[in-house]
Amino acid sequence: MSISDPLIKELKGYILEATKLSSLNEAVVDTQPCLLPLCLVLEAIFRKGLNNMVHSAFGLTKRDYWIWLEKTAQSATGLQNGYKEAVESVANNPCVSSMQGRGRLFIRHALKHKCLHIPIEIIVRTKGQEGIYDADSIIGNEILGEIFLSLLYQCSHINFELQLDNASFLDDTWQLPGYHEYELVPCMDLGVYLGHVSGRAVVVRVEEGSVAAEDNKIEVGDIITEMFGTCIHGWRRGRVSSLLRQKRGLPITLRVIKGHDSTGLVFPGVVPLLRRLQVDVTQLQEKYQGEALAETTETPLIGSIGGQSVEYLGSLSVGETGDVTHIEHAVAAVVSQDRQAVSVALVTGEIGVQTLLRTNRKIILSHSYTEISSCGRRNDMPEYFAYIAGDTSCTISSHFTCFVFRAPSVEQSRDILLTLADGFHRTHWAV
Repeated sequence: MSISDPLIKELKGYILEATKLSSLNEAVVDTQPCLLPLCLVLEAIFRKGLNNMVHSAFGLTKRDYWIWLEKTAQSATGLQNGYKEAVESVANNPCVSSMQGRGRLFIRHALKHKCLHIPIEIIVRTKGQEGIYDADSIIGNEILGEIFLSLLYQCSHINFELQLDNASFLDDTWQLPGYHEYELVPCMDLGVYLGHVSGRAVVVRVEEGSVAAEDNKIEVGDIITEMFGTCIHGWRRGRVSSLLRQKRGLPITLRVIKGHDSTGLVFPGVVPLLRRLQVDVTQLQEKYQGEALAETTETPLIGSIGGQSVEYLGSLSVGETGDVTHIEHAVAAVVSQDRQAVSVALVTGEIGVQTLLRTNRKIILSHSYTEISSCGRRNDMPEYFAYIAGDTSCTISSHFTCFVFRAPSVEQSRDILLTLADGFHRTHWAV
């Protein structure tokens, strides 16, 4: 009798895509469509069957996979230095503070440094750390564990060139914002006004004609994470101003998280920060999407990119709950705005859904099923459908957005909704 698991099957597919890039001497970078679902399925495997309730001085507490990964690096002997260095780097990174964020950053480190197989070897081959996974898991199953390990060996032969400094939102989501480094000419006034919230320096205004505004390097909604080689995460307003005075006359080096992507969509993790700073997110997104559409040249790709061919109409914030009752109003509101529809491919996988532009394969939306709280359509507009997702796992999210699409037919709209509903009902995992 054969033993299999749908997560293993999906992992094989993403590793095959990455291997194809490697065979062409191309590195897997953060913008490759296969990277995000690869990381999502790896995390799902690390969590499946994890005995995550442990006794502590405070009673039963919950742990994530990061706990045993860190413990293994501290207690096991004869380990490859790359693994220990990856764990140490993650543990000391100020940009991640939760078990979830550290686990995700470790996966990215381990892919880049080709050491993700090492902790799995300890469990599968040496039976170390017994009791971490139950019999229904992949890692704890003798046969599936070996299959998973062999796939991780394949990963160690793939060149992953990932920007590991881009870690500020891994506590909340796998979706990464744009991340850029700039060197600006010395100046007396940068022309940037910052709002400080949740330890982040968020750009709330940029003066026209300033050094920062040139070529839209710095825009409203961006987050400055580093200045002059110094991490400013968690700094207060006065310290940033003091640093600028100390370095006056020197070229200004910045590392910046972009507040929106190339399609003009405001990064979901930035949305609650902007709202707390009283920035009109809807107006800001309309501005950026208008600029992006004006620059877009419709050059269709040759051949199919897979997925369901639909049109993306836009999104609407629905507040602090993601209940299905919001969908009827949200669909009507988005349709009434008469925005220009974008031709996309909606790709549903084992653990999430992605929306890709059909012109250039660029991902414009990506949500795991754990972030999706509901989906549906209006009875009077059945070709339109939507799903609601939180800015993190929907069980703990405090902000939800409804994403609205139009299918070519009523039947296709229904089939997509059935697939989405099956996905998020099947994969919800409380964090």
